[in-house]
Amino acid sequence: MDVRWTAFFTTFMPLLSCFFDITVTYKQERVCYFPERWEGEWFQSGVRQSIVIDGPRLSSKGRCLDSDGDKFLVVDDKRACYRCVVIHEKHANVLQYKETFCHPRTSLASLCSFITGDALLYSMFRVGAIPVPCPFRGPFVFTYNRGHGECRSPVSSVDACTEESRLLLSYQACPDVHGSESTVEELQCLAAWKEGSARYLVGKVHHNHATSNEDRFRCFVYEKASTKSEAIDGIEFRVAQSGDATCNGLFSATEGSRTITLKRVPSPSDCRFPSWLAGLNHWHSLDYSITYSFHHRNSTLKITNSSGFEMRIVCTQIKPTTRENSAMLLTHFTRGCESGFMCMLFQRRDIYVVEVQVGAQTKRSEDACAAPYFNKSNIPYTTLV
Repeated sequence: MDVRWTAFFTTFMPLLSCFFDITVTYKQERVCYFPERWEGEWFQSGVRQSIVIDGPRLSSKGRCLDSDGDKFLVVDDKRACYRCVVIHEKHANVLQYKETFCHPRTSLASLCSFITGDALLYSMFRVGAIPVPCPFRGPFVFTYNRGHGECRSPVSSVDACTEESRLLLSYQACPDVHGSESTVEELQCLAAWKEGSARYLVGKVHHNHATSNEDRFRCFVYEKASTKSEAIDGIEFRVAQSGDATCNGLFSATEGSRTITLKRVPSPSDCRFPSWLAGLNHWHSLDYSITYSFHHRNSTLKITNSSGFEMRIVCTQIKPTTRENSAMLLTHFTRGCESGFMCMLFQRRDIYVVEVQVGAQTKRSEDACAAPYFNKSNIPYTTLV
């Protein structure tokens, strides 16, 4: 054989052999990738560290080798065993899965056949999820039951926050119901979906005793009232809440660790901002740093400023005044999840010029337009154009 051919085979044959070995190994150990939209950190109840999905890796389970729809074959490299994980995307912020124990290598279909209908269902909630609008908005009044009887009096309340993704629930204690207590919880809605006839909601509940995601994440089932008797009673929604950071055991809106019956608050009287004020829709302070916008048939006012401040104000009652082209109003305000009452006095100086005085905030409506909360002689004016 020619010396040159001998040199060629001596140099390149080992490299070709190595290439074919790699190709065969790759075919034996395929790689699959989890959907890119699932990537990120996830919380699962009972798991100390966040679960991370990154490309082919599911941090606590291993590496994906094969997939078929919602079924994934995952290898645990440390234990050299395989499991089938069936993952259902309920919402962009909620994944639920079932899995097999770790087995010696077998096909995906064969391994997944070990999962039975009553296998344990695990829920994962996205860490740092973008909130979603809550499926029901306040204001409501409600009664609740934690397994020791219905707490009906005094009645509890739900207030809508400025952001559509947050609600403020004020629970009252009933002296005749064991386990009832006065507490305030802020619910941040993170996911909502429909499954069969049931509607689910996942959110974070913030309160004084919640110190970890294990305490904050909760699952809810809710349903809109549908019967005539419920409509007569003013019932809008029934809601059941999980007792832990899972959706396990929640099948209906009438069974849960805590059940809630929401009733719509009666609409306030036909209180409207005066037409000479609300008819122009938008007003600004002289330096344009504050904007007043009127909505909902002149009954609602939104105040915003250049730094991102936002307050929603609803007209509650028109107060008598002695001056023409002026209006004093008792209003209900919402800023973030804080709410209460305040008095506002508007005075028309010209068609396109208005002055406003705003009183101090209070929780009691009867105090808002009385001293010391409102004293027009020492409250500064804001000029609007």
